[in-house]
Amino acid sequence: MTVLASQNQATQKVIPQYDESHYAVVDLGSNSFHLLITQLVTTPMGKSLITVDKVKQKVRLAAGLDDNNLLSDEAITRGLNCLKNFALYLNNIPVDNILIVATAALRIAKNNQLFFDAAKNILPKKIKLLSGEQEAKTIYCGVVYTSITTDTKQLVLDIGGASTEIIVGLGCTTKKVVSLNIGCVSFIGKYFTDGRLKKESFIQCIANAAAVIDTVKAEFIQLGWQSAVGSSGIMQAMIEILKQRQQVPIITLTFLNEIQQTLINCHTIDNIEIAGLRTDRKAVLASGLCILIALFECLNIETLCLSSGALREGLLFELVPEAKIM
Repeated sequence: MTVLASQNQATQKVIPQYDESHYAVVDLGSNSFHLLITQLVTTPMGKSLITVDKVKQKVRLAAGLDDNNLLSDEAITRGLNCLKNFALYLNNIPVDNILIVATAALRIAKNNQLFFDAAKNILPKKIKLLSGEQEAKTIYCGVVYTSITTDTKQLVLDIGGASTEIIVGLGCTTKKVVSLNIGCVSFIGKYFTDGRLKKESFIQCIANAAAVIDTVKAEFIQLGWQSAVGSSGIMQAMIEILKQRQQVPIITLTFLNEIQQTLINCHTIDNIEIAGLRTDRKAVLASGLCILIALFECLNIETLCLSSGALREGLLFELVPEAKIM
């Protein structure tokens, strides 16, 4: 598998030649843009999708939204430059084997048509703008697609750059989904603008996230669930820290509060040093952590595990529902 660093520009020399057996999904997220390319193979055990290439670039589109929800020229340019890189890969893949979706930042942006119009001249296929409900259902599909189906209700959480999805489902069916306009990129700009990690900022950020979650929590708690999983970068960051400590990879509120205190002791985002934490996760760690703490507190979550699937895996299921992801 080839994984290109986000700072590298793709060239024809490093891009494999794809064919009709390859499938690509593009996730234009509010924090990062992702390209995932897989190949469909048939074995005695059935059809499987094997990951061939992954390309990720931190675009921070949501950081380019102003108070009137207009994307800045700079944010649009960052996004379009990333798409030019992605297009080098997509041009070798059959159009019917490609899905390109946009999520919260472009859903919120009042001038999103500027971006979509420019993208038409870059990409081989039109971008599909997902509604909040569509995004939540696709995330849940990706979780189910990559896990063992059970006959118990499951709570699924996904914290993105500009939205947070909460889903309860049973088996392959969602029972309740919601997408809230709170995200780690949009919140970093509101509560940690100076890069300082003050206790007061954490308190305010958690409280404001909780106020939004409180508007929907009663229905979710009444519905209930037997297990909870997370499917986004902040949860993965927490699991990576736990694994570095050689602890059980299960997130608890006690652990989250400990990480919060560690961040406060770091004083600034630039000074964050936590064993197991990747450098590229530092910028939005504080805001993402605040949202996760608010979810734990509002929904009375005791433990949370990490899912191996999310939005991109849900998109692959839409493309090739009969195949398993390897």
